[in-house]
Amino acid sequence: MTTLFPLLRLPRLALISVLQQMEPIDLIAFSLLSNRARLLSKTSCLTATSINIVAKNHTLDIDIVLRDGKTLFLLLCAENHTDFMGVLVDNKTAVWRTLGLSTAECIHRILDVANCESIQEVQFSVTESFDALPILATLPNIEQIYISRDCNEVFVHKMLEMLSKVTSNIDMYQDGFENLEQFQKVLMLNMNSITINVMTARDPTRFRLSLDDLLICNAVHLHLHDTMVDVKTLNRFFKLWKINKSSPRLEHLKFMTLEEVSTDVLLKGLNAIKMPQTTTRTFRISDYTNARCKEKVVTGGLDVTRSDGTRATLKVEALAGTTTVEFYVWM
Repeated sequence: MTTLFPLLRLPRLALISVLQQMEPIDLIAFSLLSNRARLLSKTSCLTATSINIVAKNHTLDIDIVLRDGKTLFLLLCAENHTDFMGVLVDNKTAVWRTLGLSTAECIHRILDVANCESIQEVQFSVTESFDALPILATLPNIEQIYISRDCNEVFVHKMLEMLSKVTSNIDMYQDGFENLEQFQKVLMLNMNSITINVMTARDPTRFRLSLDDLLICNAVHLHLHDTMVDVKTLNRFFKLWKINKSSPRLEHLKFMTLEEVSTDVLLKGLNAIKMPQTTTRTFRISDYTNARCKEKVVTGGLDVTRSDGTRATLKVEALAGTTTVEFYVWM
């Protein structure tokens, strides 16, 4: 006959010692028991290096990577009235009762126990995740939102309406937009970075970004991958930047295209000064392919100066059929 052990009756210091020896998955399970259990679980010094969420269909897949390299996988129903949570750890699956907690409360408990103040990334892979939006809107911070090409513009508009205040970086596809006005609303958001991708790079029917589209963008970092932008449009944009009449927040523009880029057209009237290849400068760049900001060494390039004295560097590189134009503003 098994005798139950009165864990919560232990003296506090003894209880903390026990919690510190528990496996991470057991700590999370323990935290779901009560508010007291949640507060005690935070004393275990469990630390997550990243927490990512994938919203698909009517579920939320939560990946937790811990400081020791262990990975936990939790599956929650996105509908906010469920009694169970799926768990995968060390290739073993289990089902927990959530004991009356809502999906949002479960996520917040996980964040508490893992001592994680934000979600690194939320991925939306299909458009049936509307019921997840109110839950995700309760999160304190989402570092990046990734929107797959399967999400239509109705969903994207609703999602950004609810989540734009809790995130600062957006990575999305242009393909799903048929309404230019809705697409421009994305560009106008005050984001740290906006990355626009195109799935079908050679589709002649997709709309081309205009000068106005570039001018209304409020992002600090704007990355355009295979998005159609005319070289003359880029040239006009940089000319307006020189007289301080475009994108005051912009610090980095990256434009990648399969089309040919004429440097003569791009640089016309900019009075750019070619810097020697021995010139090296370090730029802090937002790169969510590798997550978070990182430093990039910029060598050479073409320097242009704004009317207020601010300097920027243009770099044009062609490699394997792809041309990359990058614009670095030295703040």
